[in-house]
Amino acid sequence: MYSKAGMIATGINPETELVEIVEIPKHKWFVGVQFHPEYKSTVINTHPIFVSFVKATITK
Repeated sequence: MYSKAGMIATGINPETELVEIVEIPKHKWFVGVQFHPEYKSTVINTHPIFVSFVKATITK
């Protein structure tokens, strides 16, 4: 599908076979999700996707 441009499906729902997560590994930080990580996130227990994004923005 989009793998020629570097995008890969890294999360596929095993029950429905729908793509839930896509990434571009060669990009500094590119992740697209179909689910809602904010529903599983709190101030004390932040979802890893948000932590990863913030770390990518503050590092060189």
